[in-house]
This record gives sequence, C-alpha cells and structure tokens, in this order.
Amino acid sequence: MSTAKDPFVEVAAGAAVFKEGDSGGDMFIIESGQVDIVRKARGDEPIATLGPGDFFGEMAILEDQPRFAGAIARTSVRLLRIERSAFADVLKQNVEIGVRIMRKLAARHRRAEQRAQDALTELAQLKSAAASAPRARDAAKPKAEAPAPAARAAPEAPAPVAAAPAPVPAPPAPAPAAPVAVAQNLALRIVASGQVLLLEPERSEFLVGRPDPVTGIQPEINLGPFDTMRTLSRRHAKILKEGGLYFVREEVGTTNGTFVNGERIKTGAAVPLKPGNRLRFGSIEVEVVAQ
Repeated sequence: MSTAKDPFVEVAAGAAVFKEGDSGGDMFIIESGQVDIVRKARGDEPIATLGPGDFFGEMAILEDQPRFAGAIARTSVRLLRIERSAFADVLKQNVEIGVRIMRKLAARHRRAEQRAQDALTELAQLKSAAASAPRARDAAKPKAEAPAPAARAAPEAPAPVAAAPAPVPAPPAPAPAAPVAVAQNLALRIVASGQVLLLEPERSEFLVGRPDPVTGIQPEINLGPFDTMRTLSRRHAKILKEGGLYFVREEVGTTNGTFVNGERIKTGAAVPLKPGNRLRFGSIEVEVVAQ
C-alpha cells in the first residue's frame, strides 16, 4: 500500500490493482513487474500485458468514468500511484511524464486505427469473394454446342507482295552516368573527455539522452555518464540518417535545449550535420567527426 510520504504501491502476484467498473481517481506507472489488463467481455483473458515504464488507469483521471477494464498483477509489482488531485502538479514538475503519456496514447490510437483498417480490408475481401462465387459457378456450367456452319470453299488468296524492309532506327546514344553520392558515416566526440561515440552505419535513428529507470528506455547515444550536472533530458534529441545525410532533431519535452554551433535549434526541426559541427545537449558538448 502507499502512504502520503511513499507514493509507491506494491501488489502481490494474482492480486487485483483495481476491477472493471470500479470508480477511480488515480493512475499507475509500473516501476517493476508485469500487470495484465482484463475485461469481463473477454472472459477475463488478458487483452494486454504491461511491463516497466507502461502506465494504466489514466482514463479514470482524464474522463472521470468507471474503470473500463480491470488490472491484475501477473507478477509481484511495484507501482507509482498518481492521484487525480496531484496529476496537474506532476505534469508541471516533470514535463517528460506528460509527453510520455501522450506518446503512449498516440501509439494506442494508431494501433486501434490499424486494427479497424485491417478489419475493413478483410470484410471487403469477404464481400468480393461472396459476389464472385455465383459468377464462377455460372462460368463452370457446360454450354450447348452451336451447330457447325456448312463448309464453304474459301476464295483463292492473291499472292503476297513483298514489302520493302523498314529502316532500322539507330540505337539512342547512352545517357551519361549520374554521379554517385558517397555516404559518409559520422561519429560524436565528447569534447571534455575526447571519447568517441560511434553511430552504427546500419541504423537510421539514434536517441540522445540518458537511461530512464521508469520506462526502461536505453538511448543509443547515452550521455548520462558525462552529465554530472543533470542537465540532460531522458529523451533529449534524435540523430536521424536519411540518404546518407545526418540530421539532429530536438525531442518534445526537452528542458535545457539543443545547440548546433552555438545556436539553439527549434523543437522538432531537423538540422543537417557535417564533420566539424559542434553540438551541445544541455551542458554536454560534442563534436561531429567522420568515422
């Protein structure tokens, strides 16, 4: 159970965190363990199994409605409980929590739309198959043979006249070969220590930040060990690779900014990178170098 000083809740395996239809004024973020989301209409079979970093129960806070589904601890779990009365303050104190909630809701909405689209596609295919079945059966029925017409002597065809051969067009001249762009792989060098962080050539997206113990997110570019002043957001920015070119883009919810050659970039804007550029994530300064 939780107290005023300890917002965490520990639930034993098999116990219900809450039941479908319960009134609720709080949500939960899983710190450790797994939770099954169940519905009576599904025979209490799990419709989803959530793990560390996932959250549930947010609909009761956002809509002030009874619980749409139940939550049962699949294993022993430790949960961070957020009450409706404290929800606004939590968002003010930690913008990243609000951003993560929006990302999760957007992902759920996208999956629901995809399932609906798949169902509509399958229904259209079934209707098409049902409509074509009678036509296929009619085509398979044997048809009465028409009486063959009486044979008539064909008139003698005139002798063919040899035509002059058509001139063979000359083959077009080959087009000049287009120059091939050579992709250049980049790396990041920590200015303070000289340590080089490689950008794997086969990847096209790199999250820059520090590990998140709540969600379990591990960034590809982990600057946490260099962030002694704690100026780095967990999801601070992303480095993108498109067509052999690299870009940096600041993530939503970043607090201390992302800078390219001393100028702060706008959140969500992709800024091109090349060797020699100086980047700063919070207080961590790095230099773009060629691999």
